[in-house]
Amino acid sequence: QLYRAQLRRVLSNTLYFLEIRTDDKKVFYKVGVTGRQIQKRLKEVEIDLVAHYKTIDIKVLGTWENRGNIEKYFKHRYQSLNYPIGSLTEYYKFSSENVKTVMHDLQQMQPKQLNQIELDILAEENDQIKVLVSR
Repeated sequence: QLYRAQLRRVLSNTLYFLEIRTDDKKVFYKVGVTGRQIQKRLKEVEIDLVAHYKTIDIKVLGTWENRGNIEKYFKHRYQSLNYPIGSLTEYYKFSSENVKTVMHDLQQMQPKQLNQIELDILAEENDQIKVLVSR
């Protein structure tokens, strides 16, 4: 059950890659995962960053559904380019060449085709939510 729960978490999350520009001409990037719609996550990122910058502009460079497992790989691979902002740690300072490399890496992932077992595991989560709501 623990394995299925962990796999459900991975499969239910979307990996995203963002470019962020600030009022003082800084450009940095964010990688993360979310189980929510990307627009809702962008609002949260904006709220986090408003404490550090007056204005920000966020551009979604890509999203990859069912790829929650890639975030740890990304953090490990690009650890040397990590750009923490206060307690926020999923930000990176990339050169334009780095961004090309990162995008190339991410675009190598084909869209995840869920097999029947994975579909069943995701459906279990929905069934559990329905049981909790109906109680």
